[in-house]
Amino acid sequence: MTPAPAFDPTTLRRFGLVVAAPALAGVVSIAACGATTAAPDDDVAAAVCPAATAGVEVGGFAPEADVSPVPERVVVIMGGSSEDDTAARRFVEAANGGDVLILRATGSLTSYPSYFRNGLAPSPAPNSVETVKTTDPGAAAQAAVFCRIANAEAIWLAGGNQSDYLLGWPPAVHSALVAARDRGVAIGGTSAGAVSLGEAAFDAAEGSVTSAEALVNPMRADVSLSYPTWAQPELSGVYVDSHFMDRDREGRLLAFLARFLHDRGHTRVLGIGLDERAALVIEAGTWTVRAPAGKAAWIYEATGPSSVPGAEPLDLAGVRRVELSGGSTGAWPVDVGALAPIPLEVVDGVVGGG
Repeated sequence: MTPAPAFDPTTLRRFGLVVAAPALAGVVSIAACGATTAAPDDDVAAAVCPAATAGVEVGGFAPEADVSPVPERVVVIMGGSSEDDTAARRFVEAANGGDVLILRATGSLTSYPSYFRNGLAPSPAPNSVETVKTTDPGAAAQAAVFCRIANAEAIWLAGGNQSDYLLGWPPAVHSALVAARDRGVAIGGTSAGAVSLGEAAFDAAEGSVTSAEALVNPMRADVSLSYPTWAQPELSGVYVDSHFMDRDREGRLLAFLARFLHDRGHTRVLGIGLDERAALVIEAGTWTVRAPAGKAAWIYEATGPSSVPGAEPLDLAGVRRVELSGGSTGAWPVDVGALAPIPLEVVDGVVGGG
């Protein structure tokens, strides 16, 4: 086994943290069948990153040594349910043989590592594919998390509850993701993970909200928006929603766009609604939709004016909608006017047009 370098606490100093590396008895590896085994103690050098402590679990294919290829900057967002293999493979291959990190708060430690490394058979193969699960999101500010984010060439946010990511993770974790973004890692996510990557994000602080509820009162407490510090530059001025037509989310997206215009003082914002199993891939100034028949990415451009007074139904003018089916492609940022958009408006909480 190739000796791995000892964990260097200076990795964390960029976040204002100094953490001593714990002694590790062994390295966890995952066999192709998904079983977890511990390597013999006498065959293991110091780990690249420290072990997790309470509130965080780590699983998958750990690196034997850190590598530092230059990743390709790719943003991949998916609408939930099963992943699109072509888009997922593009995400993994954008790591250029580097380290792929999955961040989540619930779910499996091994499903994504097995899928990304074995199921997709990417080329080049990644150096490592690890899941970091923050079972206690508030405990995520620890060396095991910071080190893996700092070493990653590609970072994926799994589905779940976006409030864990947007509200539960400490600010230092958000800062680590800002640093990763700024060095140009490939990044992606599905469902809650995709929602968390835009400039505006539904944070689910008060639970979910339906289209009917949001249209009747866009200022109600559960129409709750956050503006993540680690939003992706490709998604500036963009709000993302998932499980879109599958869960009748057009009305609530329009309510969120009205709030987005109101809160940020923008004159134009975009909403991206992703159906289940649909993916949008953004790279090198282009966008491509990957989706099966009957599924799509929906683009909404809102310029207003909007009226979002307290406890009153929504009024929103200046909305245009485009449906993008699988195989569609074009220049990013998307030019809605060039795609034969359908005009929409909301009057007294009722969506019209189309």
